[in-house]
Amino acid sequence: MVKPTNLDIGLLLCDDVPEDGRDRFGDYTGMFNRGVHAADQYIKLTPYEAYKGVLPLDLEAHEGYLISGSGASVFEDKQWIRELMGFVRECYSRRIKTVGICFGHQLIAHALGGETVRSEKGWGFGIHSARLTADPEWLDVDRDRFKLIVIHQDQVVSLPPGFSAIASNDFCPNSMITDGETMLGIQGHPEFDKEYCAYRAKFRRQTIGEDKYQETIGLLANNETDSEHVFGWVSQFFRNAA
Repeated sequence: MVKPTNLDIGLLLCDDVPEDGRDRFGDYTGMFNRGVHAADQYIKLTPYEAYKGVLPLDLEAHEGYLISGSGASVFEDKQWIRELMGFVRECYSRRIKTVGICFGHQLIAHALGGETVRSEKGWGFGIHSARLTADPEWLDVDRDRFKLIVIHQDQVVSLPPGFSAIASNDFCPNSMITDGETMLGIQGHPEFDKEYCAYRAKFRRQTIGEDKYQETIGLLANNETDSEHVFGWVSQFFRNAA
């Protein structure tokens, strides 16, 4: 069997685990490393604290980029968000593979001519199922649905030119989007496990309301995620470029 090519992917961190959860859950870099390596041990992640204004000095220092989630909204007037949008636009123009998770997904859409807004549907919290609506060549699947942790109240409501939604559900029609070659956005969190989602739900219990909190705990108790499969798709997307 031929050994896969090693890939060096820049991990653009847009937030991190709150201090009071670090001992129990580690940090976002660790979460992404565990998830990615379970699907593809030959991918190396090099982290950058984008939310602190740290981005690669050389855009082509890595073979692709993975953008994390965040407690921020992409439409906030913050310098680091503006700089990251510029970085994404440059990646797009140079055809450097970029994958966004939650906030990263929304930022890709917003930066390239789509729109992200605070959804009138309220919070998505817990485990949601999405239906695959397309089958690009890099998406090697044996299923038509998948489940992921979701924690968001913002949604992509219009896509950039040349993009399409390849996964959807009633709550979030643009659950996974792509231009087919360079950009991939995933609204769910393959890097999060159920325990971490429960911790975040407890943290936001007053904000999301008791009904949504209890619904979230029920979803976590009665469902499993397809995180490893989704990280496999991320790997295939990056490797399709290589």
